[in-house]
Amino acid sequence: MSWELTGSDQMIKMMELADFKSTEMLVPVEMIGFFGNVGDRLAIIYQNREYPAYLEAEGGNTILKWSKVLIRKLGETFPDYESWFQGEQPDVFIPRMELTKSNDAFSLRLITGDAVTASDAVKASDATQKTIPAGVGLRELLLKWIAGYPNYYPRDFRFSFKDIINEEIPKVIESLEAIQSGHYQVRGFAGDTQWAEIPWVKVVEKKDQRLDHEDLYLAYILAKDSGKLYLAIVYGKEGLGIRSLSEQAAKYREKIETENFKTSHQEVLLASASLVSGIVCYREYSETDMPEDGVLATEFEAFRKMYEQCLIKDRDADKTLVSNETIEKISTETDCGETIETVSASPIMEVEADPKTLVEAAKTVAEPQLTKTAAVVAKDLDANRSDEVIDSDDSLLCNAEDNREPQPVFPSPPPDKAMETETVAPCESRNPAETPFDQEAESAQNGQIISGKTQKICEKAEFEADHAIASDANKATPVEMLTRPLVRYPAQNDELTPALRLVQAKMGNRGYYYPAELIKRYYLSIKSKPFVMIKGRVGSGKTSFPRLFAEAIGATSENSRFKRLLVGKNWDDDTHLFGRLDSRGHFIPGPIMLMLKAAKEYPDKPHFFLLDEMDRSPTAEYLRLLLEGINGSQEPFLKREDFGSDITAYREYGSLNFPDNLYFIATINEGLGYFPVPDRVIDSGNVIEMPVVEIGVFPDYGSPVGDSDWENSAFKIHSQAKGLPEILERLMNLLKDLQTLLIGHDCPMGYRGKNEILAFGINSGAEGLFTEEEIIDLAIVQRILPALALDPKADHVVYQELACFLLDDGLREKCLNLPLDRFIGHYEVLLKDQVIPCPRSGQAVVKLLKTK
Repeated sequence: MSWELTGSDQMIKMMELADFKSTEMLVPVEMIGFFGNVGDRLAIIYQNREYPAYLEAEGGNTILKWSKVLIRKLGETFPDYESWFQGEQPDVFIPRMELTKSNDAFSLRLITGDAVTASDAVKASDATQKTIPAGVGLRELLLKWIAGYPNYYPRDFRFSFKDIINEEIPKVIESLEAIQSGHYQVRGFAGDTQWAEIPWVKVVEKKDQRLDHEDLYLAYILAKDSGKLYLAIVYGKEGLGIRSLSEQAAKYREKIETENFKTSHQEVLLASASLVSGIVCYREYSETDMPEDGVLATEFEAFRKMYEQCLIKDRDADKTLVSNETIEKISTETDCGETIETVSASPIMEVEADPKTLVEAAKTVAEPQLTKTAAVVAKDLDANRSDEVIDSDDSLLCNAEDNREPQPVFPSPPPDKAMETETVAPCESRNPAETPFDQEAESAQNGQIISGKTQKICEKAEFEADHAIASDANKATPVEMLTRPLVRYPAQNDELTPALRLVQAKMGNRGYYYPAELIKRYYLSIKSKPFVMIKGRVGSGKTSFPRLFAEAIGATSENSRFKRLLVGKNWDDDTHLFGRLDSRGHFIPGPIMLMLKAAKEYPDKPHFFLLDEMDRSPTAEYLRLLLEGINGSQEPFLKREDFGSDITAYREYGSLNFPDNLYFIATINEGLGYFPVPDRVIDSGNVIEMPVVEIGVFPDYGSPVGDSDWENSAFKIHSQAKGLPEILERLMNLLKDLQTLLIGHDCPMGYRGKNEILAFGINSGAEGLFTEEEIIDLAIVQRILPALALDPKADHVVYQELACFLLDDGLREKCLNLPLDRFIGHYEVLLKDQVIPCPRSGQAVVKLLKTK
């Protein structure tokens, strides 16, 4: 085995036949430091795609474990490897693997040059890249793409033509000056295991968008008939229908100048209607209309600038959305007890508004009577205040008997603001007789009238001085605290690993479209504990989902690795599961015994048992024995006496216990006529509620072709979890805070729940599926809320506190001080604005509180 360090951040290895077949590679002692520490998870980037690898210690050796998919990709790059290594070849002809380390990622390149050494090949390619002008060769490659793809489409996927799309065109684009900044990711896609129906080369800005989940991108896309090629800006959010995609694309067109480029979709020929509807603008190329490299580079730069403008507009909108949006239709009580129904309004007045106009508006006198008025409520969740912009024609007068001329009334500053108020110098536009109130100074930026009183407009310098005083005191003003931009927390995470993306594609190919987050939650749940309960209405897919997932990874009823059993009405014992003696004394094995036997015969393959409609009978009557096995008992399920005189059956089934490769799924109905599921069962696994069925227009989940037969090891915690101390520490701290909250209401989680939440988090961290905060959010949904539903001590207060878990302290306090009905209204607004740190559990809590 020949390894060579060509620098502190680069390694070259001479390849062997085993490197193209085995997923494990022995690392020499002197090379261990290059890869990191034992237990680390490595990111290997090959052909612009990331593959996981793990550094593990086995038998005193250090092993680098590779992805099976990466091994297959290496074989595709060098398809003649088997015949090549059978004969003796000079060293200079043997392919070499080059790994270049950059931060936490390793870029891999397979060098298959002829009579040049690896080092020479590296130097030559570097020198060539530096001398090639940006954009040179793009025209030739695009023409090859158009002319060659229809010829290769029916042929074997291993042909190297795909390198034009996957590697060569992306390299030329990466050489363009604007792309060399490193802010963009360029990727080509010609297919995974077969030629793609819609091949593309995609450019994504890395700052704002996560790879493999970009909503907006710039791309070259080949037409359906391969006669044309489109350079286009595309909006392609997963799960949206044609109408929604088209509307969003139109909004982007309003934000940019599209110059002379096309924006209509009528002439775009693509196999996906969803893709066509999301095109913002495009430029069409063909073999007869393909400009020179310079023009192609200029047009690409024009599209890149338009793409960047869309992203900038999005960023600006995100920053101002929370601080400037108004709350719609929230009832606000006045000091007189009168309720004002607010209406939607745009925010608010500009800073340049005439100060005199604002003063006159405040002095406008209405008749002294109670008047309902249209108001815009600032984002203040305090039940005792209502920061409003009052129409200049109306004002709210609570003292109906007072016939004196109303005067502008200013609130007295709170005690801790008294000194600050005294130090504010009046500006020229102020009436010297009026009292300033600097605690509302922040709102002067927008020219607001706060609480029905006049908010004066000072010069910019004076406003900054007032603001600096508050900052020096390290105390944010009330309005500032509530209107500052808040962090957004999306209610779903659609990132999938390649293996899970293939599962989703296979399920979609059967006509079932399940969200990516549901697939991840289910996968991590059964990986953390081999018992998952799925709740949902009739027709929600709670039965088909686990069956399709199992089939997508190779477990079917035909190979006895998947079994569905419908629970009968009023089962009163477990013989329906485990078996019974017939009238002649013969043991008749039940369905679970047959599954246990199959799992024992094939220990490396996962097996799935679906107990459908578990609550058709009291679970305590028939599930007790199985729960013991699920919860860790290694005792055989049946004893000698259960088999009577049937010695043959005892020898065949008597030693069976709950195996390592069996995963138990149960469905629970929602509605009348079913038995309640006791807390002992609920506490034994994760509870997942099926989402509302979304109707999409042919969502594109990718190709459903690929390896389907998973090994059972995919569902086990590997030793790479040892390399996740930071994740474990953050999870433990979050769990500690959650437990403190639950202890305060005398409903703490137990050791089992805590350990299984940690297992869920470890598995997620090892594969990068959810953040630690999302794990806690899902733990509340899947473990805490189902348990609380069975606890008679749980009142609405504990649910409200769970909904506000991890929320900003100031906002949390204001929410919890509201009455229940107003809490729900305000909380729904915050959910809509996506500023709730735990949105999944927050939505579930709001739904539950509305029923209380």
